[in-house]
Amino acid sequence: MPLGPSPTIGLIAYTTIKVIGYSWVGWKLNQCYQKTNPRPYLFGIARTVLGLVVGITSIYILRKINSNQGAIFLICLIPIRFFEWFIIIYVFYERFDFSFTRLSKYSLVGIIFSFLFDIPVIASILIIPGGYWVC
Repeated sequence: MPLGPSPTIGLIAYTTIKVIGYSWVGWKLNQCYQKTNPRPYLFGIARTVLGLVVGITSIYILRKINSNQGAIFLICLIPIRFFEWFIIIYVFYERFDFSFTRLSKYSLVGIIFSFLFDIPVIASILIIPGGYWVC
């Protein structure tokens, strides 16, 4: 969700931070699964796009349901992120060797990384002139 007069720079910063962070997670998942594919940057791009689509959609739906969508969105963010991580890890790693326990564990760890990657995004709000992006 764009905030401020010109959120373009903020969207670029948000996307860049998330792609780099999620690419690193893809690299770590390759190590955990002992695979060389998928390419970590493709995983990072896919996870970022999924996050943007689900995040923007969630905000839009919550706006229709409740005028206090900010608080509701924050409460819903943990299960939303769990769903995102569950889907993306399944698609990239678990399709052919499915383990619900392992997938759930990695999805929970993914939630932690999502929040950690939010820290530089939030910090960038203080230094980016003209607006930022929150999703």
